[in-house]
Order: sequence, then C-alpha cells, then structure tokens
Amino acid sequence: MNLVAPDHTPKRLKVAVVGVGRFGRFHARHLAETPLADLVAVVDTNHDAADAVAREYGCVPFYDHRDLIGKVDAASVVVPASSHFAVAHDLLQGGIDTLVEKPLCDDIGSAERLTGLAHEKGRILQVGHIERFSSCFRALVPRVEKPVYFECNRISPWHDRILDADVIFDMMIHDIDMIIGLAKSKVVDVSAVGTQLFSGKLDLANARLIFESGCVANITASRVSHKVERSLRVFQPGSYMVCDFVAHRIFRYSLKGDVSQISAKDIAIEVLDIPREDSLANEIAEFLTCVRQRKKPTVDGQAGLEAVKIAAELNASVRKYLDRINGSVID
Repeated sequence: MNLVAPDHTPKRLKVAVVGVGRFGRFHARHLAETPLADLVAVVDTNHDAADAVAREYGCVPFYDHRDLIGKVDAASVVVPASSHFAVAHDLLQGGIDTLVEKPLCDDIGSAERLTGLAHEKGRILQVGHIERFSSCFRALVPRVEKPVYFECNRISPWHDRILDADVIFDMMIHDIDMIIGLAKSKVVDVSAVGTQLFSGKLDLANARLIFESGCVANITASRVSHKVERSLRVFQPGSYMVCDFVAHRIFRYSLKGDVSQISAKDIAIEVLDIPREDSLANEIAEFLTCVRQRKKPTVDGQAGLEAVKIAAELNASVRKYLDRINGSVID
C-alpha cells in the first residue's frame, strides 16, 4: 500500500472522535492531552453528549461524522460495531486516517471493503485491539517462541451497556487477535460452542483454533460471571507461561534439568511483575505516529480483517452446534 501523506503535514495533527459514549470519552481525553495532536471536534448523534464533551475539552461539537471531512487529519471511531462500516467508510473516502474500535466490522464483507478502501486511498486504518498495547502482552511477546498450545479465559460480570455484538465479537475477538499474532501460523480449522444467557445474543462461548503449525488454542469468553478474569496460558517445549492481565504478572515455569529424570526441583519458576501502562494511550500514540510518519500500524486493517474472519467462522460453528442439539437459532 502506498500511504498518501496529507497535503500538508501540520506540527500538530487535527483530530476528532466520532461517538462519545463511555469509551469514546476516554479517546477524547487522551486525544485532548496528547502533545501529538489537537482535538478539534467530537461527533455524536446525541446532541447533548456531543455538546457536553465539546465544552469539557474546548472543541467543536458535530452531530454528523461527514461534517469532519476537510476539517481533520485523523479520527477515532467509537460507535457501536454495527455502525463501524458506515462511519469509517465515509471518513476514509474523505481522506481521513481512521482508528476504528474493535471489531473492525461485524461481518466479513464490510471488513474487506474497508480494508480495500484504505489501501485504495492510501489511508491509515488501525483497529482498536487494545490488548496488543498492554504492557503485560508486550512483555509476553518476546518470550513466546514455538507455541504448541494456548489456553485463554476472558470473563467478566454483566454490564449495562450497548450490546449490539455477541460475546465472540465483543470480547473473544481480543484473544483471537492476540493468539493469531503469537502463533504466527495460518488458522486451518475452527470449532465453537456457546449459548445466550441474559441477552438475545451469545453471552458465553468456547472456541478451538487449530493452526497449520499444529498449534492449538482453546478460548473461553463470558460476559456473565461473578468475577473478572483475563488470562493467557502459553505452552511450548521446555516452558509454560501464564499471563495474568488483571494482576499484571507473568508466571514462567521452565525446565532446567535433564528431561529424562525430571523432578520438581528441575522446574524453574519466575514471577514477573509488569509495570502498568495505559494501553489506550499506547494505542492512540501509535496511531498518531503512524499518521504522521505514514507507517503501517501494528494492528492494521488486514489484522482486523483476519480477526473478523475467524470470529465469523466461530459464530457459524456455534449456530451449527445449537441447531444440532435443540434447533435453537441465535442471531
């Protein structure tokens, strides 16, 4: 892709946020505070919300994202997943580099079209898979060499928020993205089971990914739980690691003796306390750097598209499972 530079490169980028609900306000705060850009506008179809955030950060409120065209260099899109395609498409078409919250889109066709449009227009398209920017995950990456098995759990209590996506697209997609990045191998088979609990969509799912390398990943996601757990276990020859994203610790168990006569004393245990960082600040900083330097983001449109493809395949597998056991159909 030939990334097209803006007609002029300002010392500070002009940026905006589209969608200033709970998480969109976090984007607005970071963009207002960063030395890399000026937050010049916020957009929301809820006029009161747009006006309130605009007053807080001293910028202009808009109520239609298309009003940003010609006024900003880059924008964060933090609207419901069902609106990602329409908003991001208009911004990219209008020459605006775009950070789209995960998932890139809620279907494969739309994700492919957005990725293709960004390529055609030479625009930066980054997807908000925020876990990639966690200090804990960044510390784990160089320690993963030849993974043979992943086990991942992402569970949390029920929250009152907009749920236009099922648990696979809402939560599990984070882990799909991380594991694809760590496995460095093509996914060749997927299967999943799941059910709805509190909503009209899947609230609990368990998935299995099989990679061309022979690596296997088992992933569980639930948004109906009594606790929060975000953990990733990595098994590879000679070592086993647990990355606890809540405690910000990595536990590493590695073989130090003769494998033919192994005992407990031959297992070295290392506990790493990872300093906490603001993952969203890291993500936004990379986006703005990529916009200024016309560089490919860590999680570009293609990476976002791959995650959407796997998530869609898992949903199809769940539907087959439910049809087989009781004829249930979940959107």
